[in-house]
Amino acid sequence: MKTWLFKPFTYVAGLKALLLGFLFMLATLIISFYSKTHFDGAIDAHIGMKAPLSIFAFEQLIAWGSIVLTSAVIAFFVARSSFRLIDIAGTMALSRAPMLLVAIIGFSPVLHITNPQEINIAVMAVAILMLVPVIWMIALMLHAFKTCTNLKGTKATLSFIAALLFAEIISFSLNQFLIKPLLIK
Repeated sequence: MKTWLFKPFTYVAGLKALLLGFLFMLATLIISFYSKTHFDGAIDAHIGMKAPLSIFAFEQLIAWGSIVLTSAVIAFFVARSSFRLIDIAGTMALSRAPMLLVAIIGFSPVLHITNPQEINIAVMAVAILMLVPVIWMIALMLHAFKTCTNLKGTKATLSFIAALLFAEIISFSLNQFLIKPLLIK
């Protein structure tokens, strides 16, 4: 059971992981639309803003695409062995499965306050609860990166951290320049 929860890429990768990951992303997309949970960064989640379904879809694709891109680029320069882009794309898609839990937690009424000065202990408790699936996703992404690139140890961890930081910068920037102007209109 522990292997399936934290190292599913031992059993599934490539196209199967991509299709399964896209199914989770689709379910997350639908639930996040109704819970108003935005995934507007590689590892970000924000609650509350109503938007068209297409915005939620673009946010999902940007979040996933940015980590795939940065992982592949860094692996190209760091990994000594070859890797398949389909494996990185698939495992990173499947790594986003815990975000389904974040979208479900997004239904919590305490998160849908309109005045930031109303933040209380209940809001903070639910927000901390939302960190658990985010941390799980990051752990899955790290394992996916290691599995796909055959990197090990400190080199794998530092390479993954670099990929994740660049993915966050790229996804945040794309959301700011492409998505946010659509929400303002």
